[in-house]
Amino acid sequence: MKITARLIPLLVVCMVSADALAAEPGKGTIEFPEGKPPVFGWQKDLVAEPKGGKEFAGSAFVHPLRTPGGFVCTTIQPADHLHHFGIWWPWKFVETGGTKFNTWEMQEGQGAHVARGVKQLSSGPDKAEWEFRNETIIKPKDADPKAVIHETAHVTLTLRGDATVLDITLHQQAAGAPVTIGKYHYSGFSWRGPESWNKDNSTMITSAGKGRDDANGSPARWLAVSGPTADGTASVLILSAAEKHAGSPEKLRVWDSKNHNGTPFANFNPVSDNPLPLDDGHPAVSRRAYRVIAADRAVDAATAEEEWRKWMRK
Repeated sequence: MKITARLIPLLVVCMVSADALAAEPGKGTIEFPEGKPPVFGWQKDLVAEPKGGKEFAGSAFVHPLRTPGGFVCTTIQPADHLHHFGIWWPWKFVETGGTKFNTWEMQEGQGAHVARGVKQLSSGPDKAEWEFRNETIIKPKDADPKAVIHETAHVTLTLRGDATVLDITLHQQAAGAPVTIGKYHYSGFSWRGPESWNKDNSTMITSAGKGRDDANGSPARWLAVSGPTADGTASVLILSAAEKHAGSPEKLRVWDSKNHNGTPFANFNPVSDNPLPLDDGHPAVSRRAYRVIAADRAVDAATAEEEWRKWMRK
């Protein structure tokens, strides 16, 4: 599969230019742009040589996500959690037919969130759009694996000055029998940040004014983390549309200073308090939208709030 798009050089902190956008043979990824260190990568096939063995062969995740200046803002398969994959969104538990399956820790062998297909929707000098088809599969005892959730992910990547802007809109529906998304304190849309950032050199702030040590379990419209790069400072700002689309913000799962030295991990979770049926009547789980901004600068609370408000006005 070959997908191409011209990319005109941009005047940013570090200019990004390329001739094409492509699925790279042998790597199982779609990268943007081609021929340069990509600012965006999508894992469309199972990872060929995963750390920990084939039970950790994931797909359907974003890595790398880079700032325009080249700083990598995502990490996959860190030693402490080999099932963490950059930006990814499996459910912890799905329940169907009276049985609950763990589709987050794929190494348990109960299920997983996997990529199935790619369609390019548009491309331009500083923007590209795709439709990714994914599935949540389960592995019942003494039976073949089967898909229980069909997912359409509309993904748009935009280069905007000193920021890489990634928009992800998710629509999920049960593949056949009814599905319930199980209650748990982590589940859903997640980001594993740079391994070089920790409690000593990075800061975290949320829309509720919380920081690294008190944000866990709190509702948030957005979360911003800033830390050092070789050339200065970078930030990752994650915006959630749950308040607009589902009536209330999602709750966060983050690591505090005592967890893994404060390495940035953030999870926007719509089922931290209650299980929810997966149907169009419950958009908190069936229709979700996020914006991730990777910037070559620090992002303060006022800037983050304005970014969220501008996004909500669209």
